[in-house]
Amino acid sequence: MNQSVIIWAVVVPLLLWRVYTRLQRSVGRQAFRPSGLGIAFSIFLIVSLLFGARSINHPPLMLGWLAGFVPGAILGFWALHLTRFETTAEGRFYTPNAHIGVALSLVFIGRIIYRITVIYMHAAPDGRVPPPMGSSALTFAAFELLAGYYMVYNGGVLKKFGRPEPQAAASR
Repeated sequence: MNQSVIIWAVVVPLLLWRVYTRLQRSVGRQAFRPSGLGIAFSIFLIVSLLFGARSINHPPLMLGWLAGFVPGAILGFWALHLTRFETTAEGRFYTPNAHIGVALSLVFIGRIIYRITVIYMHAAPDGRVPPPMGSSALTFAAFELLAGYYMVYNGGVLKKFGRPEPQAAASR
């Protein structure tokens, strides 16, 4: 059996399993954890700024960056509107709209799988050179769609729950 077939047979199911478990954890009622939301916000912000800096002298990449970030941010605001926030005796919770987060994650994952496939196809022994990494406006757009969404969404959840609870503020 060809070594690349073995790698694909092991790596792809492992990646799909990790994606499935990650998506499963992000669906449904979530406990409010400011540190986790802040870390995710910061990581997306830093990577997005790095992509933006990378695209400054490359108009197609900048267009991909903007074409992903702006709709992602708009979806983040819409998702905040659809989110159910609740405070119980057990703590503060929020329930995000599962469809938006899962759909955006699948778009990004699909784009990454496509890029890996293109690079793999170009790495054939016929001498063709694989396309350089970081040169695809569509990949930038797919990532920025996620980044814009999660920065707005996580920032909105932090802002909503960053205020003290009315009963806690009244008891002081």
